[in-house]
Amino acid sequence: MKFYQLLQAYDFEEIFPEVNNMFPNAHLHEDVFRKAFEILQGLKPTLSKKDIRFQFIDNPSTDETFVGVPDTCFQTSWDVILGKELRKEKGVDLNDTQIVANCFLNTVLQSKHPQSFEKFYRKLMK
Repeated sequence: MKFYQLLQAYDFEEIFPEVNNMFPNAHLHEDVFRKAFEILQGLKPTLSKKDIRFQFIDNPSTDETFVGVPDTCFQTSWDVILGKELRKEKGVDLNDTQIVANCFLNTVLQSKHPQSFEKFYRKLMK
């Protein structure tokens, strides 16, 4: 399934509690995240052969392993991220709400946002 397909299956209110779990104090910027969700819902995805792969990642500084996505998956524009295939490595136990919230949050925080989101992004980064 492509990211845009999963994103369109949800309302903002369904994923925002999970976003807040992943990014403490996200509720302080709910308006910014809501705007990002609206923009993403309205963008035309650019289909990509690359994927967003949830995998086990080792943290060398703590010797712990966590489930995540390499940051490189989000180093592009929002429309390209929307067109990427979602995949899970064997053993990764995440539900669709967690996957869409994680992709949404990483898109907002790490990727190249459209100009229409610039003032909201600056507010978020203060």
